[in-house]
Amino acid sequence: MFSHAIEAESQQDPLLEDDGIEQKVLIIGIDGVRGDVAEIVAQRNDSAFGRIKDEGAWSFNTSIGPYAISGPGWSSMLTGVWCDRHGVVDNSFYGSKLSSVPDLFEHLESNDPNLRTAAVYWWEPIGEDILSADSIDVMERFENDGLVRDRAVELLNTDPELDVLFVSIDNPDAVGHDYGFSPDVPEYVAAVEAADDMARDVIDALEQRDLSGEDWIIIITSDHGGGDRFLKSHHASEPIDQRTFMLVTGGATVAGEMTNDPVVVDVVVTALTHLEVPLPEGDLALDGRASAFDPDAASAREPVCREPLLFYQVDLMIWIGVGVLSVAVASFLILKKKRRSNLEHKVAPELPVAE
Repeated sequence: MFSHAIEAESQQDPLLEDDGIEQKVLIIGIDGVRGDVAEIVAQRNDSAFGRIKDEGAWSFNTSIGPYAISGPGWSSMLTGVWCDRHGVVDNSFYGSKLSSVPDLFEHLESNDPNLRTAAVYWWEPIGEDILSADSIDVMERFENDGLVRDRAVELLNTDPELDVLFVSIDNPDAVGHDYGFSPDVPEYVAAVEAADDMARDVIDALEQRDLSGEDWIIIITSDHGGGDRFLKSHHASEPIDQRTFMLVTGGATVAGEMTNDPVVVDVVVTALTHLEVPLPEGDLALDGRASAFDPDAASAREPVCREPLLFYQVDLMIWIGVGVLSVAVASFLILKKKRRSNLEHKVAPELPVAE
């Protein structure tokens, strides 16, 4: 997908710290998780969310950018730039510029092709439209989250050379659309709890590795929230829909709440910083920051993206529909009133004429 050289990056030896420790990255993205629900789930015993919150950097008020839609959310998370640069504003991917914007794995491949990388996921556009298979050693799609989790565990258990693993869990979004995105919807909360359990399984597998020569960071986040204007949806520009969570542990993470306005584009910069990959500069500079490493990081820039036409057409159709229905109801009531008046006039008794 990425067709031009990254000027700020150059070939270098495998990523090793001075003491021979290899830096590695695990990213777990979970589709459609509200920040407040993630915070509730983190309070459970043996919660992966809660464990990282206790030992690492955390935020349950992370911004996904201007549009709470999976296409731009995942694109921003995996490229480190906003929708006004990668061009994705909805799930149609119309106007996408991803062919000229490198994703995380393209940055890694350009810097060190010897790194062992893997991505396992369910939502098809992640592999079809966002990530470049040419830059990933293992890229596999599965039909449910359980299979995604199992493959991630297998990779961590059997591939000692693995350096970067991306895992995408999808079911909370599907359940939200079926039952509603809300802390008051038990089915949705249960789906987020199940995703938390899967994240715990993956982290447990990581901790079963021989970690004597490895320094992992773990990042868990989501592409959007939901349930603000419409209970069973995530509208493009509603505040609750635009807010999710981010949890980071390992490496140079500064433990505690991230109060530096964390955003989803911080994921790539955090990963590259941990891996000591030079960050692009100039026109290629990424929009995110290593917010979990630097509590004083300046806020990310505000993007100015074109509107996701489909969502605003839907809004317009809803308002037109409401207007037409209102006119129809009003016309019916007026007609009914007229008919009643005419009927009363016809049946009114004639008064005798005085002589």
